[in-house]
Amino acid sequence: MDNQIEYKVTYNEGRGLPEPKWGLPVSQLSPGYPVQCPTCGSHSMRASAHPDDPEEIIGVDTVRCVDCGHITDFYEAYKQYQFHYTDTPLLVVGRPQ
Repeated sequence: MDNQIEYKVTYNEGRGLPEPKWGLPVSQLSPGYPVQCPTCGSHSMRASAHPDDPEEIIGVDTVRCVDCGHITDFYEAYKQYQFHYTDTPLLVVGRPQ
């Protein structure tokens, strides 16, 4: 398995849509429901707009990883924490400073 992944910089490049907005940390919005990124294993995630509807954040239906930039479903991130917990996230390269 590769021990590093590349930061997901863009979702809508070439689609004529803006980049999805970032929201509040999931830990603030849904205390008691810890999440983990299914891509890199980070626990630092924020509510996000969906790439197909980049202007509107609806609760925590969609979440985005602060460390690797990937967008996923809240339920998937919650299940990832429950069944595939890790405290050592993968190394992320190419993250903008």
